[in-house]
Amino acid sequence: MAADVVDDYRMVPEDFVKHLTATLMIVVVIVLLASILFSVPEAKPLTIRHYAKTHPIGFEEVAIRALDGQGRIANYGPPYNHGTGNVESGIQQMVGILHPINAAQDFILKPLTMAARINPAIRAPLSAFVHASPSQQAFWERQFTIALAHAYHQNGRVILPPGQYGPLAPLMADTLHLGRSGLMSGALIRNPQVVTRFNNQNYLLFLQGAPLHDIAGPLQLKGTQWGIIHPAVKGYPGAWWMTIPTWIYQWPFVANSPANDAIALSLGLGVWLLLAITPWIPVWNQVPKWAGVYRLIWKRYYQEHQEPSDQTGDQGGARSVRSS
Repeated sequence: MAADVVDDYRMVPEDFVKHLTATLMIVVVIVLLASILFSVPEAKPLTIRHYAKTHPIGFEEVAIRALDGQGRIANYGPPYNHGTGNVESGIQQMVGILHPINAAQDFILKPLTMAARINPAIRAPLSAFVHASPSQQAFWERQFTIALAHAYHQNGRVILPPGQYGPLAPLMADTLHLGRSGLMSGALIRNPQVVTRFNNQNYLLFLQGAPLHDIAGPLQLKGTQWGIIHPAVKGYPGAWWMTIPTWIYQWPFVANSPANDAIALSLGLGVWLLLAITPWIPVWNQVPKWAGVYRLIWKRYYQEHQEPSDQTGDQGGARSVRSS
């Protein structure tokens, strides 16, 4: 057989490495051209530095709410802290605090402490605030929050009306300067105990709340707008394959429940478990057989490979004669 193959087919020398390399290059070029012509444009990301530059008053509002415990993450609840602002159900409380966050310390005071090492002017107001009594700190925070409603910005600085803010006014100005410089992002993700280890959690959560909602709303990316299936750039398709999971959230008993996330995930898990253990559930495991869908799929195969009944009978008779 080997000789016939050699004689019947002309052998041509071929450089397979060259062939594979050329094929790879062609595929790469096609992919790059397709991505340039048909890819979705990237929307500009929301960064702490950009937000501090374009919304200085909003940035200081985020900072003071993190400091006084009224911010979105400061009052979130599990898995970050003991707050109650976003507690959906007992399931969330049962899971507990898996990623502890002290917003005042992690978002404001620790970054300022790092900045004080290179800017000694931060040390005095920082020390005055840290060593003040909790009631005194709360008084300064209330006064500063009220003043922000009447503040304006000029040349990158937030101008406040006269008031009793204690060391908070220079501290918030230093926080804004830290954000505008781009160093706030690094301070939020750096672990002072381990120089080479970074954790993006605090950087991602710092602008949770009003900053993200203000940007997501016009883009129809908020949860109430089915944002999960919308693109960030208009005119391009979004994650259409997420339509069914998003649809679950529109069911009244899910949408109106305080534990809608837990219910939606539980429904998905239930469907997966039902499919996974189908072969072992009596009656239910017979549904594929009763439905007969497999017959339609394999109909042509059965027609081409099934032996005629009369031929089967003749063969059976022949075997019975030989056996007798």
